[in-house]
Amino acid sequence: MPRNSSFDTNGRAAEDLIGPQINAEEAQRYRKEFYLMSATFGLNHATVTTPILFASSVLTNESGQGSNAVLYGVTLICSLFFSNLIFAVIGSKKGLTVSMFLYTVYVLLFGIASSLCAVKNDKGACTEGMALQLPVALIGAFVGGCGAGLLWTCQGAFYATVCEKLAIAEGKEKQVVTAELAGTWGLIFLGFECIVRASATVLHTYLKLQFDIVFYLFSGLALSATVIFAVFATNLESQGPKGSVCGKIMAAMNLWADPKLWLLQSTNITFGFAAAWLGGYVGREILSKALNSGFLGFAGALLSGLAAILSKVLGFVSEKIGKGPVVLLGSIAFLCLGIFSRWVGTPSEWGWGTLIFYIFMGIGRAVYESTNKAIFADFFPGDKSPGAFANVFVFGTGASTVAFILGAADITEPELYLLIGFAAITFPCFLVASMLRSRESSDSTA
Repeated sequence: MPRNSSFDTNGRAAEDLIGPQINAEEAQRYRKEFYLMSATFGLNHATVTTPILFASSVLTNESGQGSNAVLYGVTLICSLFFSNLIFAVIGSKKGLTVSMFLYTVYVLLFGIASSLCAVKNDKGACTEGMALQLPVALIGAFVGGCGAGLLWTCQGAFYATVCEKLAIAEGKEKQVVTAELAGTWGLIFLGFECIVRASATVLHTYLKLQFDIVFYLFSGLALSATVIFAVFATNLESQGPKGSVCGKIMAAMNLWADPKLWLLQSTNITFGFAAAWLGGYVGREILSKALNSGFLGFAGALLSGLAAILSKVLGFVSEKIGKGPVVLLGSIAFLCLGIFSRWVGTPSEWGWGTLIFYIFMGIGRAVYESTNKAIFADFFPGDKSPGAFANVFVFGTGASTVAFILGAADITEPELYLLIGFAAITFPCFLVASMLRSRESSDSTA
């Protein structure tokens, strides 16, 4: 310590007694950027998750699950090999703008593919498609996958940057800020998803609009959100992360040497299998038979609405008692989703009772979207955050890709057992990762 530092009677430096410096103007700026990103991102992304939910019913099972497999597979490849490189070159704002525009194209092409259904059953599910339905759906999925791979890496980096800067501006610990913003992010993000999914059922079932018209309208909303973000958001990074091109490409894989990364992937892998199981199997084989495929939008809205509310609640819970109990709650919800769909009675005869699957998924989704991402921001701060968040979606989309491929081939048993298995090990893996982190922190302090 410099010799001219003054001390109090306990030997502490006087400047340490002042406490953290608060910059209200900067804090307000970062919160404004966060809310702008959350709202525009939430609206844009909601128009994409809705087609995924409808894919195996609005399209044929082969086209729907096949296109979802391509969507998630391309997302995996882009997240792993290209997202960090592109992010380093153009930054989070431009990266989000480009990826949101690609999402808009995906929704538009999905609407075109849905117009190419030749035969529907009495429940409204497409049983036979025209010759061009599969090619159009696959092209749209490829474009959407390219957008998704970049989108989530840029969003994760943006979120981590806002948390770090806001923590400094408000004089708070970063973990407190990540817990707070994770809940707010989930509320906004999933709230838009709830509204868009519910509107899909209202527009189709009650206003009698064809699904292609519904998705054309959604593509217009996605484009509007993209333009608003591009015009009003600012880039929070002064420059992209430094390093060689090869290093940027390998940024996600460079973290693979850290065992904590692998242990924390259980939630992402479980979510990937759960999302595919709900969209591919539960939607077509349970809810569509118990009610009607037109009610998939309402079921998805229930899921998103519940997840939105719980995200805020769980953010508060995480601040008070820690993130571990929240992770345990999510793993139990995912576990119930698998068990109830196969070994508890005949779900396709439950009528409105089939909504229990969307409640389970809503709980798990809330944990995944809020607390899980806050955990990655805590464990992998600074320059590690882009690679860490790329891995979040590499593993999650990898699981969904495998599941959708199995679903397209009508092979469901392995998918179900993988969902249950990873749900069971999620919480123990989180505990081990936390212990490793504490040990590393203790060693560093020593």
